[in-house]
Amino acid sequence: MPPTAFSPSFPRPTLQRPLRGRPWLAVELAAGLTGLGSLLASTAALAQITPLPRGGDVIAHRVVAGDTLEQLAARYLGDYRQWSALQSHNKVPDPYRLRPGSVLEIPLNLLRAATASVEFVHGDVRSRSLSHPGDAGAGQPVQTPVQKGQLLQEGDSLKLAPDSFVAVKLADGSLVRVQAESEVQLRQMRRKGRAGTLQSVLDLREGALEASVPKQANGERRFEVRTPAASTSVRGTRFLVFNDADGRTAAAVDEGSVAVRAGQPSALLHPGQGVSVTADGQVGAPRKMLPAPDVSAWPQLAEDASWVSLPLPTLPGAIRYQVQLAQDASMDQVIRSGLFSQSPARLTGVDDGSYVVAIRALDANGIPGARSLHSLRVKAHPVPPLYESPAADATIGLGQTGLSCTKVAEASAYRIQVAAADGDFAQPLVDASALQDCALPAEALAGLAPGAYRWRAASLRTLADGRIDQGPFAAAQAVKLAPPPPQPSGDALQMGGGPGEGSRTIRWSGEPGQRYHIVVASEPGFAAPLVDTWVDEPQWSTQELPAGSYYLRLQVQDSNGLRSNFSAARQFQTGSWVTDGGGQMLTSGDGARLQRQQP
Repeated sequence: MPPTAFSPSFPRPTLQRPLRGRPWLAVELAAGLTGLGSLLASTAALAQITPLPRGGDVIAHRVVAGDTLEQLAARYLGDYRQWSALQSHNKVPDPYRLRPGSVLEIPLNLLRAATASVEFVHGDVRSRSLSHPGDAGAGQPVQTPVQKGQLLQEGDSLKLAPDSFVAVKLADGSLVRVQAESEVQLRQMRRKGRAGTLQSVLDLREGALEASVPKQANGERRFEVRTPAASTSVRGTRFLVFNDADGRTAAAVDEGSVAVRAGQPSALLHPGQGVSVTADGQVGAPRKMLPAPDVSAWPQLAEDASWVSLPLPTLPGAIRYQVQLAQDASMDQVIRSGLFSQSPARLTGVDDGSYVVAIRALDANGIPGARSLHSLRVKAHPVPPLYESPAADATIGLGQTGLSCTKVAEASAYRIQVAAADGDFAQPLVDASALQDCALPAEALAGLAPGAYRWRAASLRTLADGRIDQGPFAAAQAVKLAPPPPQPSGDALQMGGGPGEGSRTIRWSGEPGQRYHIVVASEPGFAAPLVDTWVDEPQWSTQELPAGSYYLRLQVQDSNGLRSNFSAARQFQTGSWVTDGGGQMLTSGDGARLQRQQP
């Protein structure tokens, strides 16, 4: 058995990974260090560890005087009896003699496995894992929908569809927010020792994630996000990693200081700085993140059931914007997200509720800028009705025509308001609620003066507890009210015809721009009209009617399209009658008038 002497202090271990034929970026947050000099010194020490692991991921430990394999196995693996595994991996010829200054590799796959839990999930998120030994198809990939509270194992992958989001909490309290259209694998989740710090490695294969990593006093915990172009490792910060379709990686830091290296030289990112890495691993110079966009013009209330529409601000240097809508200010429960280059940003299908919207600008290098938060309330249901009658900006007759709209399936009643065209709806002139039909009768408008107005309608629904819930009003629609033409008098009809003749032409008084509606029937009830026509002149010829007795009603339409009420029925006769020498009409024995036969 090797010696068991313990050293009073141990250098901080360093995660390494194989280069796999291309440069990789290492970004390290120096937690617990004081001053820029300490951080740069840490970065320099990081660069001095040059041996590459022979396979898989490891912790590289620099040997100090007094170190033993048994001690290192107890410290890292939680079991001193695994000293032989360390000896075998490192090919140590004499376990009693470890050379100070040399580097020993602690394979992460020997550390105790940890789990992660799903804190929040929205949309279509699938987990991919290998089936357990003894299960049907053992060792084959298994895809399942992700659910809140689900435990995730080392090696599990998450794939997110558009408009999806998942927040995963690691065993050390780190929270990983995986964005829509992303794929990430929990490559490694191992504890150092029996209950030691967590060693976590995530592979971001596409898309983006944001992580909050709590600081630890001992500084030994590692948290690393890898993309095909970069490796980002931190110990306590809030940062973002974007991996775009061109293979470019962008990282930005909201909190903490981050040391970045991809070969030499190394760079330092302060809070509010970001860096871009090309697909072949070329690291750009650190640059200041774009400022938080101005969202003071954004609405506090959204009432459209189709989407939440937000105008994109104008920010110099911004190429596009990331917009997210969440149920909490920490943005741990995102339900809608997207990247937008044209205004407005539209987030579809958002339920009623209170939300927080976050927006960041991305520059030409893909580096995300500082974030703005905006509180937003969505109240879009029940949806407002559609306007049915009259048409927009139409003129209707006072006392004749009301306002009507279409019914809404989820509505139990309706509310209609009318305001002056130059006024608002704070004090409407008409406010009718609890309307069973989506209509305001003509009588409700009778007290208004002729002029221009606006009207709007909203739906009301009855909730399960009996409360009435009103939805948003539809956009106000213009309408004009005008007095209709007066009803024509039956006595005003002039029946034209010679002595002994029936009426050949009927005339009445009229005004320019008016049209006239004539209805003729053989009986005063007008059950089966013989004539129903419109004329443009204030006269009408009866010559198409056979000789006989008829009844006529007249309606006037003015230049606004308003119609009068029909006149009272007026009786008239058509035909040529037999008269005596004094001009009196002659009748038969049964009292019927005698009519001359047509040649």
